[in-house]
Amino acid sequence: MVNSILSRYRVRNAVVAGGLAVVGALLVVAYVTSYRNSVTRGAGLISVYVAARDIPEGTAGATATGGGYLRRETVLRRNVVSGAISNPIQVANLAAAQTIFAGEQLTVKQFHSIAQQGTLAEIAGNVRAITVPGNNSQLLAGIVKTGNRVDVLANLKYSIKGGQAESVTRIILRNLLVLNAPSSNSNTGLGGAGATNNSITLAVTDAQAAKLFFATQNTAWSLMLRPVARPTDTGAVSATVQDMIAGGLSSQQISQLTSGQGLAGVTDAG
Repeated sequence: MVNSILSRYRVRNAVVAGGLAVVGALLVVAYVTSYRNSVTRGAGLISVYVAARDIPEGTAGATATGGGYLRRETVLRRNVVSGAISNPIQVANLAAAQTIFAGEQLTVKQFHSIAQQGTLAEIAGNVRAITVPGNNSQLLAGIVKTGNRVDVLANLKYSIKGGQAESVTRIILRNLLVLNAPSSNSNTGLGGAGATNNSITLAVTDAQAAKLFFATQNTAWSLMLRPVARPTDTGAVSATVQDMIAGGLSSQQISQLTSGQGLAGVTDAG
């Protein structure tokens, strides 16, 4: 009799405990679901446009809109990129300033004015575009291409007070971007004198522009094409008539060439 009563109590207690566990689990599920819903409602859903496929640099906004480049998506507010567009009309009169890859959210910052295409797209800040006239040999016409990099070599003539005229050859500017290459002139050829009827447009800083303009107006000069693959520079270099005479010669040989006066007695014959 006593065992029977104890057994009924155990069963009843087990049922009650099981019921409470089920109720507790249901309450936890309800709470988590409610919390997730409240978070989603608080975050909000926003419509944005993403790149349906890669948008090449320079693509007009109107072309991107009508050419299947854009796709509308709905994302949580917290996932919206700063400046994201919600209407293609925001970039209709602009052009892609860079390549926009498929899946990226479109932002106004990725576009610029169509007027900035071409040369203007390559300069900003203290960088300027300057067009330099010259003959085909100076400008490397037929060799240099838009997008290449060049150095400027100049022969500078000067004099020291009380002394004779001197000259020095130096690389005065390095690594200038070619914005517009000179046309190839088959009539004069690269080796011909060629009248000053060709030109090249370079990107220079405002300080470099002053040096370049001085050289083209007052010295003999020429452009040198830089390599594309891992270019290196020797550093600051110059060449004078003394350097030309002394290079690789012994002091005795230099004395013979200078009638015993040495390099100190050598001046540029001009």
